[in-house]
Amino acid sequence: MIQSVKVKNLSLSKDNVRKRNRDVGIDEMAASIVAQGLLQNLIVTPLKKAGHFTVKAGGRRLRALQRLIEQEKLPADHAVPVLVLADDASGVGASLTENAQRVPMNPADECEAFKFLIDKMGMTVEEVAIQQVVTPRFVEQRVRLADLAPCVFDALAAGEITLGVAQAYAVTADTDRQARVFAQMQNAYYGNQPDNIRRAILNGMVKANDAKARFVGRDAYVAAGGRIEGDLFATEGDENWIDVDLLEDLAGKKIETAAAELA
Repeated sequence: MIQSVKVKNLSLSKDNVRKRNRDVGIDEMAASIVAQGLLQNLIVTPLKKAGHFTVKAGGRRLRALQRLIEQEKLPADHAVPVLVLADDASGVGASLTENAQRVPMNPADECEAFKFLIDKMGMTVEEVAIQQVVTPRFVEQRVRLADLAPCVFDALAAGEITLGVAQAYAVTADTDRQARVFAQMQNAYYGNQPDNIRRAILNGMVKANDAKARFVGRDAYVAAGGRIEGDLFATEGDENWIDVDLLEDLAGKKIETAAAELA
C-alpha cells in the first residue's frame, strides 16, 4: 500500500542490504530531488510506534532527503510516498533487488543479503532465485561466498580483493584451508591472481576427470567414505575429490584384483 509519510518519521533499517559505499552519489541524488522531485517511492515496513516506519529499500534517497532538510532546502515536515510491506523477508528482498539495479553493491553486501534470506527468513534457494530473477546456481555461489573464511570475506568487503579472487578461494568450503592459502598469498608474487589461488587451494585434491578417479569410479570412492566438493565457480558438475590417499588405496586394490583375475 502506497501512503505519504513525513521524512522525520522514517529511519534506515539495519536490514538494508547496502552496508558499504552508502554515501556514494548522495549529493548528486539530493540535487536531482531538488530539480525533479522524488521520482520513486521508498519501501518500508512499520515500526511499533504508530506512524513510524523503517526504510528497507531507498536508503540513499532517505539520506539525500534528510540532507536537504538539514540544509533547509526542504521543509522539516516534508512527506514522501512510501510502499508499506508487511514482513522483513519482503523488505530485504526488495532492498536487494533495488540496490542491485542501481549503484553497484559491494559484493559482500549482496552475499550477506542472499544468506540472510535463506538462513534467517527460511526461503529456499529456488525461492530466492525467483525473487531476484537469477539462477539457483547464482544464489548458491553468493551463499558460498558469504561463508568464506573471515579474513577472505573481510578483504572482499574492504575492496582489497576482487570478486574473482574471492571465488577462487571459495572453490573449497574448507575455511581453514582458505585462511592458510590467503596468508601464504599475501606476500606471494602474483598472489592476487585467481588461477594461482585456485591451484594452491586445490593442491592435493583430484579432479573427477582424472584418470585414477575414472578408474576407481565415483560410486566406489563415495562408498568408501571419500569426500567430494562441487566447484560452484567452474563448469556445472565439476568436482574435486578430497581424500587422495583413499583414492590411491582404492586404485591399488582394484589393480591387485584385476591382476589376480588375469593370473
